[in-house]
This record gives sequence, C-alpha cells and structure tokens, in this order.
Amino acid sequence: MRIAFVGDVHGCVLHALGAAVTMQARREIRLDAVIQVGDLGAYPSYDRFDDSTRRFARDHPAQGDFLRLLDPPPRFADGVRAALQHVPPVLFVSGNHEDHDWLAQLHDQAAAEAVPVDPLGAYRHVACGTVLEVAGQRVAFLGLIELPGKMDLDGTAYARLMATQPGGVDILVTHDGPYGMSLDRRGNTQGSPKLTRLIEHLRPRVHVSGHYHHPNGPRRYGPTTSYALAQLVEPKATRWAPEPVNPRQHLTPGSIGLLDTETGDFTYIDDPWLTEVGGDTLDLVDLIAATS
Repeated sequence: MRIAFVGDVHGCVLHALGAAVTMQARREIRLDAVIQVGDLGAYPSYDRFDDSTRRFARDHPAQGDFLRLLDPPPRFADGVRAALQHVPPVLFVSGNHEDHDWLAQLHDQAAAEAVPVDPLGAYRHVACGTVLEVAGQRVAFLGLIELPGKMDLDGTAYARLMATQPGGVDILVTHDGPYGMSLDRRGNTQGSPKLTRLIEHLRPRVHVSGHYHHPNGPRRYGPTTSYALAQLVEPKATRWAPEPVNPRQHLTPGSIGLLDTETGDFTYIDDPWLTEVGGDTLDLVDLIAATS
C-alpha cells in the first residue's frame, strides 16, 4: 500500500488535494491514505487567525482556501468532490498554526479521535496521542511543538504514547521534529528532545514531520528512519528572501513524501508536475480534468 505525506499547508487545502490527485495520475499509482503533518491552517474564521497567519494570508490568497472550504462556493465544492472521487480524505495532526480550541470542540462534540473539520469531509483532524490503523499500518499522531505555553506538546498525549510498548506502532507522525535535525538561520539547533526520546522509545519503522519548512532526511534513530517535509507552497517572498521566491505559487519540491508500506521505501517528490499545481486561485475541476 502507499501513503502520501504532505508538508505544512498553511491554508492551501486545494493545492494539497490537487497534489494528491496529480501524483496519483502522473505516477500511475493508487494512494491508500494521505496524511498531513500539521499547520494545515485550520481556523473557523478570519478573526481567529494568529498574527503570523493573518500577515501571510494578505499576500497569499490561497492561504484563505481553508476558510472557503468551510462554506464552499459551488465551483469550489465541485472541485473538492471531484478530488475525493480519486483520493481518500486527508488525515492531519495539529501544528502550531491552527485554532486548537475549535478543533478540541469538534472532538468533544463527535466524541471521536478523528473528526471531519469541513462539510465536504475532505480533511479529518486526528487528536494528539491517537493510534489509528491507516493503510494497514499502526500510525501514531502527536501534534504541536515543544515550546512552553499553549503550543507545547500535549503532556497527556505524550505520556500515552510513551506508555505504548516499543514496536507497538509502525509509523509516527508529528509536527515538530526530533532534536538535532538541523540548524536555523542563526545556527541554533532545531527540534524537540522529547520527540527524540519518543522515537527512541516507540521504535517505529518510519517517522515523518514538518514545521521547519525544508526537507530533511533520511536520518536514523535506531531502527527508525525519520523524514521532515518542506512547506507545500512556499510564500512568494519573505523577510529573509524579499525577491520573488515562488510567484506562481506552485508546489515545493520535497513537500510531499510517498511511502510504500510493503518495501518501506520513502521517496521525496521532486517531479516536473509539481509546477502544474499552483496559482492564487486553484481550480480543482480544471486541474482534475486536465490530469485525467
């Protein structure tokens, strides 16, 4: 079976669905699951955006697509429904840019560990500390980041996974990455010591994360191979790169990973078709018609 992993989406939910549909068609494969590693950009309204999300959304219209997903115009809804005829709904874990209170309310209302967050059922949030069977694999989910305050790793969820028997999960999906995975622009070490300990305890075959917006891996932690994914759609420009970086808003190489669960092979996607999925206003209906 094959599982696609998607990096930080930051609201560009049509790009993520378009990526899954196009990859499936161009590579002539069938995806059994799609998992997103957090920072989907799940907010119920614009006024609930955090400051960083609001700042980036001003210059990157597709980052508002999650809000449009909650009350989709007809053409938008047609595109999402068309995508779901080809690929399964996307499972995602919490990042540090979501409305965590709203997501918790959805879980409380449904009394479920995985809940749809949109009326079309395209995206399903998985609660921290949950272990689900996905595409024949035992997959553990732990969102947020190791940072004191409201974004910190959920202590109860972390303890639950640390109490899981070593080898009890096949895949670990987190938003933050393990400590020592890379350096930031100032030379500081990135990653979470707690996640390193969790990986070393659980000993899954594969670990996948996001958060740092660049591909990083494979890295070995005992029997575990760890991979980090890039941001799905890089900004047009940032304060570190004021010149245009991604003016056409197409998919970023290394932002999608493909796992063959039978062989254990994990591939960073760096295919020419990544440039076919882009734009400030992506039309899924047209994209799927062209891909088909």
